[in-house]
Amino acid sequence: MKTIIFLFCCSVVLGGCVAVQRQAGELDNLLEPTVVFHASDGSSILSCLNDIGSLRSREFNRYFQEAETRVNEGKDEDKLRFICLSLNDKASYRQFKQGVALLKQYIKEHPDSREELSGLMSLIDRLDKAKVTRWSGRKKMLDEKEELEAEVASLQARVEALLRDHEQNVVKIQELHNQIEQLKNIENIIKNREHGS
Repeated sequence: MKTIIFLFCCSVVLGGCVAVQRQAGELDNLLEPTVVFHASDGSSILSCLNDIGSLRSREFNRYFQEAETRVNEGKDEDKLRFICLSLNDKASYRQFKQGVALLKQYIKEHPDSREELSGLMSLIDRLDKAKVTRWSGRKKMLDEKEELEAEVASLQARVEALLRDHEQNVVKIQELHNQIEQLKNIENIIKNREHGS
């Protein structure tokens, strides 16, 4: 009987220790600091670019108009969203330049993000130069195309003039050939008369 009471008391004590251990473990979990991750300004812009990459033109235009009206409210999230949209490939060059100007202003207003955003700004400057180079290359190609089209038109006019001249020359040659044949006929007639008389 004493053994049973002893075993019962041991199990109660041990069960209490386990319960206390569980409570202490739960308390430790509650005391552990929770880490909250805030995306940096640069990563916000880049992840936004990734999210909006597949927008259709109509959706892009709607989002851009919304962002344009909200950017004046002064919230950083709205400014970053506007910058993101201005970097989308569906943005016009004017929209792109608006976003670049806002990014420069944002960098001035947020010196703690300057280093990260300056790197992004360097990439954007390279993108701008590439766009300008592509635009000027395209303009040069269009100018060359216009010059070639004018040259082709001029050559076609010359060829047509030469063909007309050739046709006229063929007609003249045929006329001269006919006249020579007529003269030969006349000469034969005269010879035949002379021989006949």
